[in-house]
Amino acid sequence: MITRSFCKSLFALCLALPLSWAAAETYPSKLVTIVVPFPAGGALDTVARVIAEQMRIDLGQPVIVDNRAGAGGTVGSTVVARAEPDGYTILLGSVATHAIAAGLYQKLPYDPLSDFVPITQLTSSPLVLTASPQLKATSVAELIASAKAAPGTINYASTGNGTALHIAGEVFRAATKIDVVHVPYRGGAQAGAAMLAGEVGYIIANPQLVMAFIKADKLRALAVTGAKRLDALPDVPTLQEAGVSGVDITTWFGLWAPKGTPAAVVERLNASARKALAVPEVKRQLAAQGDMAVGSASADFSNFVRSEHKYWVSFVQSAGIKID
Repeated sequence: MITRSFCKSLFALCLALPLSWAAAETYPSKLVTIVVPFPAGGALDTVARVIAEQMRIDLGQPVIVDNRAGAGGTVGSTVVARAEPDGYTILLGSVATHAIAAGLYQKLPYDPLSDFVPITQLTSSPLVLTASPQLKATSVAELIASAKAAPGTINYASTGNGTALHIAGEVFRAATKIDVVHVPYRGGAQAGAAMLAGEVGYIIANPQLVMAFIKADKLRALAVTGAKRLDALPDVPTLQEAGVSGVDITTWFGLWAPKGTPAAVVERLNASARKALAVPEVKRQLAAQGDMAVGSASADFSNFVRSEHKYWVSFVQSAGIKID
């Protein structure tokens, strides 16, 4: 029996479908904004600007980067979660915003899984344990020995409380049983400047943040956190090779749209971002700064994010890592 409520639901669906199709057919018809939830000059910002230029060419509309920093990336992420689901405001987030944050904050202003539609994973990379001019250590073993010889006197930088760099620092601290001090900065540019100035002893950073300084011999790379060496730094050992286990951390960046964005629009953005990542010059730029271009299907990225979210929430909570 066909009920009145069924007829109403079917009528509503018929009304909604043409709107979705129309949005997809005309998309994009105006400027697209990529919100980066960290300050300009940082790792996410660098990737965003490389991708935005190529997406501008492909979409035929301006694509700009809007930095909305604060609270470990949660401020900018909230902006996108509450934006119109039309594909004109999207997020370039990370493992910090969509996996780690849920384990650190008792109540996030957004749900990393239900408030967004994953578009594509952009990049993947290990972190680099990097020493500043303040630190005389030239190896991981020397860093650990120095820290144990003078507990509480060596500090390490991060790009803010709750970020992947903060968590990596805490994991390294626990794995090596050293007593060091965490110094959070507002973003990558500020943390990088502090490293160059010798305000802090070391940082476990995204390659984009430190690569140029390492190549210029202004900072020293001691190890990388991944399971294998970084192609851009072939002479730098992994932490496992340096005698430290349990710090096999890989960071990643991706694009999200607000929940409710038409599927056809998401697919158009997915195709544009993947096309950008396939450009040889883009791949070269990313590789030079330690990033591997990924470019996944929306469904695959969704499954990946859910897996990472589960892992990092459990890890952070079981490790008792808290915001300073």
